[in-house]
Amino acid sequence: MTLQDQIRTAVSNVGRRKLRSALASLGVVVGTLTIVIMVSLASGVRRQINHQFESIGLDRLTVTPPGDQRGRFDFSSFANLFGSKPKKIITAQDVSRWKQQPGVTQVIPEVNLPSAVGLELNWNGTNQAVRMIGPEQGRGNPFGPVPEPVAGSLTLPESGGIVLSEATAQSLGIKSNDFAGVIGHTVETVLRTSRGETQSYPLRVTGISQERSRYIQVSITDRIAMKNWWFNSTNLLERDGYDSVTIRSADVSRASALTTQIKSEGFQVQSLELFMQVANKVVTVITVMFTLIGSIALLVATIGIANTMVMAIYERTREIGILKAMGASRGEIRQMFMIEAGFIGFIGGVVGLFLGWLVGVGMNQVIPIYLRHQNLPVRGNFFVVTLMLALGVIVFATFIGLVAGVLPAQRAAKLDPLEALRHE
Repeated sequence: MTLQDQIRTAVSNVGRRKLRSALASLGVVVGTLTIVIMVSLASGVRRQINHQFESIGLDRLTVTPPGDQRGRFDFSSFANLFGSKPKKIITAQDVSRWKQQPGVTQVIPEVNLPSAVGLELNWNGTNQAVRMIGPEQGRGNPFGPVPEPVAGSLTLPESGGIVLSEATAQSLGIKSNDFAGVIGHTVETVLRTSRGETQSYPLRVTGISQERSRYIQVSITDRIAMKNWWFNSTNLLERDGYDSVTIRSADVSRASALTTQIKSEGFQVQSLELFMQVANKVVTVITVMFTLIGSIALLVATIGIANTMVMAIYERTREIGILKAMGASRGEIRQMFMIEAGFIGFIGGVVGLFLGWLVGVGMNQVIPIYLRHQNLPVRGNFFVVTLMLALGVIVFATFIGLVAGVLPAQRAAKLDPLEALRHE
C-alpha cells in the first residue's frame, strides 16, 4: 500500500462511521476551543498592556529619593543628633546634572503639597475645594489620552499662572461658552490650615483643560512658595529637595542606561519598561496555565479517540485480514490506523479553532461596548488568534490523535491474518 492509499482508506473509514467519529473528535473540539479562547485572551491582554505602556512612553523615568520618604514623618532631625547619615535628597544640582546627560530630552522636577493642605479657589465670590497636580502626575487614569485645551494654553509660565480643568471651571460657575473669556483673568488660590490660617495666591488663568476631574495645575515655582508657607520655611527645597523628577530620554535603550546610572547614584527609579516586563511575565505565566488547562481536556480526548479506534479495529478485523492476505505489511496497517486517528484529531482541532475564533470575534464586539459604558479609555481587541496559535493548536490536536491511535494501531498490526479472516 502506498501512502496515498493509506490516507484515502483512513479518510474513507472516518466517514464510514460519521457519528462515532464526531463524538470521538468532540473532546478534541472542547480542548482546542478552551486553548484558543484562553490563549487568544492572554495574547490580546498582552498587546493591550504593551500598547498602553507605549502610549505613555517607555522612554520616561520617575526618580524619587531612596526609601520613598515622601509623606512620612521626618526623622532626620533626630537622626542627626546621633550622628546618623542624613537622608539623600534630589537637589537642584542633581536636576541640572541630569539635564546635561546625553540622550535626555526633558527633565521635570516635582514638588507636592502635603495631603493635609486645604486648597480652595475663589472666583467672583464662589469658593470651591480642589486638588493640585503636577504636569507629569497621573490624572484619573494614567493610560487615558492626554487632555486637550478647551480654552487658552496648558503651558504654564515661570510663575503666576494656573490651569483649570473643565470640571473645576464649571464648579466655579463658569459656563462652557464663557471659557475663552476667563483666560487672562485672575483667580485666587487659597491655602487653609486645620487651625484656620489662610494664605492667598492670585494666579492668572492661562488655560482650561478638558479633563473631567476637579484639579488645578500651577508652576513648580508657585508650588515651592506654597510649600514654604505651609512649613513656615524659606529654604525648604534646599533642605528636603524635590519630591520626584520625571526624565524623558531619546529612546528606550537610553532610558535603560539612565536607569542603571541613576540607581548607582543612590536614587530610586521607576521605569515603565520595567513595569511592562513584569506585566508580560505575569501574562506569560497565565498563558502557560491556560494552555495546561486546555491540554488536560485534549489529553482526556485521547481516551475517546483510543476507544473509537479499538471499536473500529474490532469491527474491521476481517478487512485487516484481507489487507494482510493481499500483501499489506504490519507497518502499513499500523500507519493506516494512526493516520485515521490523527485525522480525527485534526478535524477536532480545526473545528475547535473555528469555534474559538468565532467566540473571540463576538467578545471583541461586546467588550468595547462595556468599556465605553464604564468610561474606560482602553480600545482594541482582547481576543487575538495569532497564526502561531492557530497552527499550534491544529498540530497539537493532530498529535493527540496520533498518540491515541498508537496502541490500537499496534494491536491491528499484530493481528494474525488467518485468525482475522475467520472473524465474523
